[in-house]
Amino acid sequence: MIKSFTGPMFCDKSAYLIEIYKRIWNKSIVAAFKPKVDTRDGNAIKSRKYPNFEIPSLYVDTVEDIQKIVLENGYKTVLIDEAEFLTGEASVLVDMSVMLGVDFYIAGLNMTSEQVPFGLMPAILSVSDEITIIRGFCEDCNKPSVYSYSLNTEKKDEILVGDNYISLCHECLKKRVLEKKQKTLGRIK
Repeated sequence: MIKSFTGPMFCDKSAYLIEIYKRIWNKSIVAAFKPKVDTRDGNAIKSRKYPNFEIPSLYVDTVEDIQKIVLENGYKTVLIDEAEFLTGEASVLVDMSVMLGVDFYIAGLNMTSEQVPFGLMPAILSVSDEITIIRGFCEDCNKPSVYSYSLNTEKKDEILVGDNYISLCHECLKKRVLEKKQKTLGRIK
């Protein structure tokens, strides 16, 4: 089984992994992974919702790295946080799930702050048995949010790990994008 949790920044995707871990950690052989590029919390999965709890995790770069570790250690349950930063083939997850009976719980952003499908996440979502789309709360109006938005005006790369992001609803995203375009046009004149 492959179950994915996705949505914008600050919608508690990692909290879902922690809740699953708390329920199953003593009933299953569990491994947790996160991409090496995400060094914010060291080698642990953390959530603002559970500030005093963390899941020890292993750093990896690719889905194939996860496969190697799972095969070597016989893990039957795998948690993956920030999966959008991984590379590799999502079909590897399907192979492990179907052929080895490994259950995957995967959290990751579905879109970049430029509203483009993010990294490996679209492929992971396409092979998932179940997808939970989590809504956050809009930073500007507190309505349900679905978009991540970068406050960094100098952002040039798709991957800029950090806290300079907010979560926005449709209307507030539109307003901020239009404001940014007007400021850019004002500088060009």
